[in-house]
Amino acid sequence: MAVGLSIFRVVSNDELARQEREQADRELQARQSSELMLGIVGYLRECWDAAKIAKKPIEDIMLRAMRQRNGEYEPEKLAAIHRQGGSEVYMMITEVKCRAAESWLRDILLDTGTPPWDIQPTPIPDLSPAQLQDLRNAFADMVARLLQEELRAMTPHEMAEAKEAVAQEYRFKLLQAAQNRADKMKHKISDQFAQGGWADCFNDFITDLVTYPAAILKGPVVRRQRTLGWEQDASGRTMAIPVDRIAPEYERVDPFNFYPEPGITNIQDGYCFQHHPLTRTMLADLIGMPGYDDQAIRKLLEEGNGSSWINQDIELIKEEEERKYYTEMRPTQIFDALEFWGKISGAMLREWGMSEDEVPDAALEYDANVWVCGNFVLKAVLNYDPLGEKPYAKTSFIKCPGAFWGKGIPEIIEDLQNVCNAAARALVNNMGISSGPQVEVNLERIPPNEDITQIYPWKIWQVTNDPTGSSAPAVRFTQPEANAQTLMGVYERFSRLADEHSGIPAYLYGDLNVQGAGRTSSGLSMLMGSAGKGIRQVVMHIDSDVIKPVVERQYIYNMRYDEDESIKGDLQILPRGAINLANRETMNVRRIEFLNATANPADMELMGPEGRAALLREVAKSLQMPTDEIIPSRETMTLMQRKPSGEAMQGRGMKTVPTQPDGSPKGGQQANLVTSNASGGAE
Repeated sequence: MAVGLSIFRVVSNDELARQEREQADRELQARQSSELMLGIVGYLRECWDAAKIAKKPIEDIMLRAMRQRNGEYEPEKLAAIHRQGGSEVYMMITEVKCRAAESWLRDILLDTGTPPWDIQPTPIPDLSPAQLQDLRNAFADMVARLLQEELRAMTPHEMAEAKEAVAQEYRFKLLQAAQNRADKMKHKISDQFAQGGWADCFNDFITDLVTYPAAILKGPVVRRQRTLGWEQDASGRTMAIPVDRIAPEYERVDPFNFYPEPGITNIQDGYCFQHHPLTRTMLADLIGMPGYDDQAIRKLLEEGNGSSWINQDIELIKEEEERKYYTEMRPTQIFDALEFWGKISGAMLREWGMSEDEVPDAALEYDANVWVCGNFVLKAVLNYDPLGEKPYAKTSFIKCPGAFWGKGIPEIIEDLQNVCNAAARALVNNMGISSGPQVEVNLERIPPNEDITQIYPWKIWQVTNDPTGSSAPAVRFTQPEANAQTLMGVYERFSRLADEHSGIPAYLYGDLNVQGAGRTSSGLSMLMGSAGKGIRQVVMHIDSDVIKPVVERQYIYNMRYDEDESIKGDLQILPRGAINLANRETMNVRRIEFLNATANPADMELMGPEGRAALLREVAKSLQMPTDEIIPSRETMTLMQRKPSGEAMQGRGMKTVPTQPDGSPKGGQQANLVTSNASGGAE
């Protein structure tokens, strides 16, 4: 009986790796070159072309705004000035106004010591099933206790009163618990803002707001962060180590890199594109991030070829205005990726590979997020927001009803800037012309070797006889008229109009030449209060269009993904930028007055230690004091109340009052001794 022999082919590890790479390349090529994927890229290209063409007039406005702030003439205007000759002076009125507006807004929104937003429980917090059951149990316990005490059945009126008493007590406890959750959520979001770069991006956002037709802020966006972590080595020493983590971040979106759908008013109305100029390092960092096609990114890095859809001419002009010269010569390779947010048909999403659970109806349109670079689709996922909103927020310094793009300060005072420039050029030219005489020379009476281009004191002119026999001098001097006073009046008049048109008066940034009511301190205060009405409208735009939606999205993110259940609750976001502007000066004075007015035994009995602590907490916050170090938290006060009164107060460094058997103070001492200590007064 013959025994069959099997021959096994031995393949090296390198050969196996090569075969796996070839198989992955074939799968990627099939996926990226399929009719579906080419159709998606074609659809995105069609949307992109429409958005890019519609934004061209806005790009021209933004470039003019950049030149105005930089003190540069438009190329056509500069060419006309060169043809005419004379001065090229540019008066920096726009830059001064923009800087003053930025400082004003930062002072209102960033330099107050408290964030320009707050989180509070809703007036009637929603009850969970467990809380409803607790309410029923409390009512049943009260009814049982009353029946045991009265030994009779309760009347309907008594039953209603008991139910109302239980509801009031439980509602008070519920509101206290909700406020505690709101405070914890606020601290959590403040920490996420600090680690996610909120301060830097919001600072840049304010610069865009006063300069361009719109300012755009993005977030929260989950990204990989590389930070420092801390661990102890074998000897117990603390060591710093790099740590990679996934966390929410915020970024200022360059208005030049944002392309909305033509004809929309708000970002949520239609699709939009964001241009991402990515270096190889930035592109490689996307590998391993949720939703990205790792194979497509690796192939793009390997080939190094991602055909750009961006207008490079606009990019080069913008970079030169930003003083980024010769960027086209840098050896770093840039990949122009486009991030798309908008509607995609369910049929296309299903053909991508999404299940029927993710896309229930193929006929509907679904919000999707797609990244494309050239013909490579780097990412294609559904919008992760539960309401389908895009992670962008935008507003304008001056909003135009029905329009996506508003107006910035450079566009508002563009004509006034041009008039002031013209007056300044004419003034400089006139000063130069009228600084000396105009000289008329009769060349027939000047010897051939005489230098007529130089004039200096005590110069001797050698002349010949006039062939015509005229007695007119060979050299005549004419003094041009000086119009400096008239031109200065024109310049000052139109520069004052720039104050009115922009809403940023000169006395806000140190101009002492204030006429009329501004010559007294009270009058100047009234003028500054009136000027604040214009900036208050801008702050209200920031509150409603940017701060509130961004904080709400971070709140929803924490409600969905944070593991700490103690911060979650039925909460509402309250933007406070306009309130900070209106009440910043008077609120602190009123709080301190109220604090002093309630430092008496009667009010203390009504407020209790918790109310007094809450009042002290708010006053300390407004004065930018270390609140947590001065005032005990609600949890600490609860523990203090559970201890004997003497032990609790001694633990906080407070003096106790000796009492009589009936509880009243001995020796006529006042019961408000402890409260006066808490409010900062003398004992």
